[in-house]
Amino acid sequence: MSSNIGPEAQAAYNKYLDATSIDEKIKRLEEYLSLVPKHKATEKIVALNKSRLSKLRREQEAQKTRIKSMGKQVSPFSIKKEGIQLILISDYHSPGVGKTSLLNLLTGAAKEKIAKFTPLPEVGIYEYNKVRYQIVDMPSIMEGASSGIGNGKEIISQLRACDLICFCVDLSRNYKEQMDLLLIELHKSHVRINIPPPPITIEKTGSNKIQVFYLTNEAKENNNIEELTERIREITHAGGIRNGIVKIFGKIDLDNIVDTLNPSISYKKAIILGTKGDLSQTKNTFYNLEEYYSEQFPVVIGTSVKKKEIPEAFGKIILKFLNKIKVYTMHKGIVAEKPLLIEGIQPTIRDVAIKIHRSFLESFDYATVIRKDARQEKKKVGLDYELKENDIIELHTNK
Repeated sequence: MSSNIGPEAQAAYNKYLDATSIDEKIKRLEEYLSLVPKHKATEKIVALNKSRLSKLRREQEAQKTRIKSMGKQVSPFSIKKEGIQLILISDYHSPGVGKTSLLNLLTGAAKEKIAKFTPLPEVGIYEYNKVRYQIVDMPSIMEGASSGIGNGKEIISQLRACDLICFCVDLSRNYKEQMDLLLIELHKSHVRINIPPPPITIEKTGSNKIQVFYLTNEAKENNNIEELTERIREITHAGGIRNGIVKIFGKIDLDNIVDTLNPSISYKKAIILGTKGDLSQTKNTFYNLEEYYSEQFPVVIGTSVKKKEIPEAFGKIILKFLNKIKVYTMHKGIVAEKPLLIEGIQPTIRDVAIKIHRSFLESFDYATVIRKDARQEKKKVGLDYELKENDIIELHTNK
């Protein structure tokens, strides 16, 4: 162990080595990492032990999953998705942030629960232009939620499955304290907010040890390629992979390798909803909130339940942020009432075929697209035809 870490960290590491249970090892390794000074000389040590910690946490979760499967109990915090699922979260505070009032404003649900502590999720349906949004008012997240305080693990488990997390921030209070708590607890729970997965894939193989390939020009621009490659091999090995292929597609750091090795990492999109915008001084607070977090949160919306203020096109804003468009399918001239949501910056007929069923892609012949108000309203097109909002599509197969 490096002499750069200091005596306290060294003592904590020795306790980790002496630990016998997974829970104790995790506790001691977390303590050790918190004591290691963060600078260039310890970068490799930190990354290696973060990788070990991720491996231990995977083993811990697998152990808990086995125990839960024996009981087969369904958590009340597990909400079956209907349409696009949005989950409202906030820090714990009394009086509350106003999530339930916001839920009621959007959906008319849980009116009798307003201004009361809600220990279990409340659910309502908001509809905009025939698209259904399931809005879940989740109980507040407390400090220590990542370690299970206040049903934190069950709450965060549901966040991993939703389409969008809505950070509800009380504009009459210190917004940074609220955001810090939520972001810290989610990060500790391996939830990454509004960032794409790192440009890395790691595949186990049966032999040849650990091979690292830089496959794009951007990947080859990483600093100190030889040193980086050696560290990647060490971290991957510490993460439990003895033989594998690591493919790099862009600029990375060592934490990206640790995250890629951790199957518990979840990348989620999130927005901020400022609440209680009707109170005095909240206007300036909202502007400060928006400016401070605009880089990480492209969508920050101010609301006031008392004034019934929330964007009229709230659903449209959500679809755009999630990179989804609404199209309709047609069969024998009959247009489906329920729209189909297609994801992608510029979705095509291919995406529609895959979304309906892969067999449509395999037996695809052509598609008919009806686009109202277009110069040519009805077209016969192929798989790569780019779609627009509200297009009507009929797929034709050769079978």
